[in-house]
Amino acid sequence: MTRLPLILCPTQLELDGIRDALAGLGIHAEYARCGLGPGGVARFAATIRGSRAHDSSRGRVVILAGLAGGLDTEHRVGLSRTARFVVAAGADECRPSPRYLAPLRLPDALDVASVDRIAATTKEKRTIHEATGASLVDMESAAFAALATACGWRWGVVRTISDDANTPLPHWVAELVRTDGSTNMIAALRAVLLNPRRLSLLFAIARHTPAMLRATAQEVARLLDRCASKVDEDHRHRTLVMGGSFDPPHRLHARVALAAAAQLGCGRLEFVPAHESPLKTEPSRAGARDRLEMARRAFAALPGATVDAREIERAGPSFTVDTLREISRERHLARRDLVLLIGADQAMQFDQWRNWREIDERLATIAIVARGGESQNELRPALREKFAALGSDGDRWAHAVLDLEPVDLSSTEIRTRLGQGEDAGADLAPAVAEWIRLRGLYQ
Repeated sequence: MTRLPLILCPTQLELDGIRDALAGLGIHAEYARCGLGPGGVARFAATIRGSRAHDSSRGRVVILAGLAGGLDTEHRVGLSRTARFVVAAGADECRPSPRYLAPLRLPDALDVASVDRIAATTKEKRTIHEATGASLVDMESAAFAALATACGWRWGVVRTISDDANTPLPHWVAELVRTDGSTNMIAALRAVLLNPRRLSLLFAIARHTPAMLRATAQEVARLLDRCASKVDEDHRHRTLVMGGSFDPPHRLHARVALAAAAQLGCGRLEFVPAHESPLKTEPSRAGARDRLEMARRAFAALPGATVDAREIERAGPSFTVDTLREISRERHLARRDLVLLIGADQAMQFDQWRNWREIDERLATIAIVARGGESQNELRPALREKFAALGSDGDRWAHAVLDLEPVDLSSTEIRTRLGQGEDAGADLAPAVAEWIRLRGLYQ
């Protein structure tokens, strides 16, 4: 049974207004309050970790919704938009990436900068706009995007401008909300007692906020309607395949696979350790069974993921075309529902793979992640030129590059550090590090 979408709001005021407006539109959803800033999102994350609902929430639609500041002078108070990119722009930049492409967005989406404290003055807003190019600013979106990506949610952000680029936000207004998102009535009373002229601004806020929250709810409704038309049943079975030596598997393998699956709407993840890669010039340092066990320890607990041992059991050189044929036949998957995730180096030598045209044109949708040290804008034209010259669809190859941060960690680097007696535990799942220690691998 499909779960209801979850609408997450930073404050209770936003939650109540958006919930009432969506109920009036006949939309059923679940709601939660996270509180203000990255800290509020972190506390919300702590409440869901380890719960059965969280374990089964992969692919769930989760939308962060509320008010925000405007950064672009062309956008006025009351404008409501979905986020296209979320850009972490504070001192506590969100990891693993400072930039996230929202899987759920509308065609007129705008970029949102996410900071660690309220951008109150027009000068602060101008500085953020110049640094990021974003049109809106809030404090929660980057931390939310990181959490949503890690959880495998189908996520989006909806924000409505409450104070535009030319409107400073008085410091005392920020004190009207506690960090947990509840309204601080004592702060409101104190503000008025210190300066009775502030009462008129409070009345103005009370008068205009309901309309802005209704606009937010209407944008959420548009996004949910677009979501519903995306054939959720197909995406539940859409499978992302990630192969490799996994010698050893590290944290970025899992992180990139989860982010790619969320961006592409894949409900299943298949990690396929190779017995022997035909294109590698050196054999794997760890044996096939050790690499299979490490992959299980690294990936099996990820939501929607399985570790497929077929190439290990097949023995001999591992040809991806054989694996994809089998998976496609076993699960009756069309090409669009079987996604092959590869790195940029693999993509640039893909024409050396066995039956590469069959993989590209008949079996799977190719998805590519840039490697550290190279930009997506450099990789795309290189792929377009290479595969167009081979008579393939160069544009399709260029568009296959995902909007994810380049991967700047390799298994080779980890093996080198381990061989030199250095600690690589921060880059490995604890169970993988323990297996390496027990088996004396890479020493």
